[in-house]
Amino acid sequence: MSTNGKVKFYSDARGFGFIAPDDGGADVFVHATQLTRVGYSGLAEGQLIRYEIGTNDRSNKPMAIRLELLEPIISPAATPRAFHAAMDDLDAATAHMELARQTFMRR
Repeated sequence: MSTNGKVKFYSDARGFGFIAPDDGGADVFVHATQLTRVGYSGLAEGQLIRYEIGTNDRSNKPMAIRLELLEPIISPAATPRAFHAAMDDLDAATAHMELARQTFMRR
C-alpha cells in the first residue's frame, strides 16, 4: 500500500534521510539504494514522494521502498553509469536501463 509524504531531511554525504508522511505518523527512513533504483542521486528537502513501507535488513526497522517522486520534481537526477552485475542489485537493472534510455536516447 502506497503512502504519500514529503522529504524532511536527506544527506547526500551520508546516503540517507527521512520522509514525513502526510498522515502525520512517525518519520520514515529512506536509504540511497532506494533512490538509485528509480534514477535519482539525492532528495531535495520538501520533495513530494510516494512510497511503500518495507523493512531495513540491518535494523529490522521500517524504511521507504518503491519510491516515486511526485511533481514538481526538485531532486537531482542520477548520472547514468555502467551496470555491474557483481556489485549492483540485479533488481535495479531495469531502473538502470530506463535511466540510460532516457538520457542517451533523447531526440
